[in-house]
Amino acid sequence: MVEPKLHLFIDTNIFLSFYAYTNDDVEELRKLISLIKTNQLKLYLTGQVRDEFNRNREAKLRDSLREFRKLVVSDSIPRFMEKYASIKAYRDSRKNLLKAQDDAIIEANKEAKQGSIGADTLFRDLSTAAGIINLTDEVYDSALRRTQLGNPPGKDHSLGDRINWEILIAQIPDGTDLHIVSKDGDFGSPLGSAPNSFLVDEWATKKKSTLFLHDQLKPLLKEYFPHIKLAIDAEKRVAMERLINSGTFAWTHSAISGLTPFIDVLTSEDIHELVTAAEINSQILAIITDEDVYTFFSKLLEIGQAGGNINPDDQKVLQKLLEPPKIDVDLD
Repeated sequence: MVEPKLHLFIDTNIFLSFYAYTNDDVEELRKLISLIKTNQLKLYLTGQVRDEFNRNREAKLRDSLREFRKLVVSDSIPRFMEKYASIKAYRDSRKNLLKAQDDAIIEANKEAKQGSIGADTLFRDLSTAAGIINLTDEVYDSALRRTQLGNPPGKDHSLGDRINWEILIAQIPDGTDLHIVSKDGDFGSPLGSAPNSFLVDEWATKKKSTLFLHDQLKPLLKEYFPHIKLAIDAEKRVAMERLINSGTFAWTHSAISGLTPFIDVLTSEDIHELVTAAEINSQILAIITDEDVYTFFSKLLEIGQAGGNINPDDQKVLQKLLEPPKIDVDLD
């Protein structure tokens, strides 16, 4: 099995931000789920984070709805503008806007009570995909001792982040770099945007590896998984790399089967990588006339012939690769 490219801990405040105004969006949670399922990313999700999320979810939703209600267009009109014909349209539009706002708030409140907001469903799916790491007596005792000593992370006399940290130390293999995503500064340095130096030193000493801190999820995923813009891209990428790196004929056949369902969402860059692989990987090229392999690459060629997203040069290469072999005829 391929080792995950990224080992990740996400603080509760990041999950709660999906109910608020944030630069991250719910699609990032979908990407996380796909990356976990395809073993490209390992998420350490603790019972402490789950419980904090559940405790604070309703308050975060209430605050977001209050902020949304404040977003109204003024009903005050300068007296000299009253004669403008456009003012009637302005007032009508404002009335419609306020009704739409009220309707949206009513719908949001209903979904919030039912637990059916998009972020609710995705957090449950994420919990299932990642699994929950539960608190043990040993971890609790270690976190309590850390609190009494005044060691980070977390605020004075607060156990929550210290429990999470002790779980991470206990669960993550030695030699593993850890990326933490958090907004509230409890894992951060008072001097700026870096992890707390005490935690950096502790991680280096105990785990023989490096600790990183980020305040947003989206840029981190973009850095480590640049090809993945939507959740489906995570699974598509794994399927592509299986074919590109095929080491046997049997592997090629299996990879073709796994990649075929994604053929309609391949980009021109994806197709270029696959055409290049067909040219240089002997385990693909040697069996390109086999029915399943030939059918797959023929469909890519059809995309180009229909004016789809394929580079003209790649189209020419595909035509050449798929040409029937020439048979020399002995006329003697």
